[in-house]
Amino acid sequence: MIVNINSIPPKKYLSLPNCNLPITPIPLQRSEPTSPYCYSASLTPVNDESLSLPLGTNFLATQVWPSSRTASFILQRHCNPLWTVCEFGCGPGLPSLTAASLGATVIATDVDTTALQMVQLAAQEQGFVNDGRFFTQWFDLTSQDTLPEADLYVLSDVFESSSVATGAARHVKTLLDGTDNSKVWVFAQSDRAQREVFLKSLQEIDGYDDLEWTINHEPEEDARIWLFDLNEMDVQYN
Repeated sequence: MIVNINSIPPKKYLSLPNCNLPITPIPLQRSEPTSPYCYSASLTPVNDESLSLPLGTNFLATQVWPSSRTASFILQRHCNPLWTVCEFGCGPGLPSLTAASLGATVIATDVDTTALQMVQLAAQEQGFVNDGRFFTQWFDLTSQDTLPEADLYVLSDVFESSSVATGAARHVKTLLDGTDNSKVWVFAQSDRAQREVFLKSLQEIDGYDDLEWTINHEPEEDARIWLFDLNEMDVQYN
């Protein structure tokens, strides 16, 4: 189903326990009316408690970050529509929704339930849920839980702490040690200090000691993992 972004109200309210959260549609390409879009929580008046975020919601998880836009554009160029794509720490889920718009099956994961509800709403409006190929799932990168099965795993600026970076590295190690051909694409801005914790852990894997962040954003077809080095000033907002 193709949705014209111009038909979506510039602000609506997501009904949550004890509050109605104001959200705004954020398209990948503002110049393209049928661009995939996600929702971002709007800043709310501090004196109106009815518009506050639900208890336990991380405001940062409800915002669209520059790295997610870059990840989405790269998915547009390189995502195989036959893939199952799993995004970790999806937040508003722009990369997940972009992959779904290409025909891929998608598993969007996060620890923030408000973010997952925002993603679910955007996916429903764009017809991805009815197609039976878009799923949201609670997943904690610091846990020992079993990973969802996918062809491509996407992490976009998830390194908010050393524990998350270490947990993400542990899960990626599991994937790289596996016998399947799944790929991992990791996106992080150069000023994210915790990304080096992640990298150092991966370099301990046999055969990956020379792994580094790269400004080459054209992943090689046979590469199991690609680390995208991002500059916020280069992000497209058109």
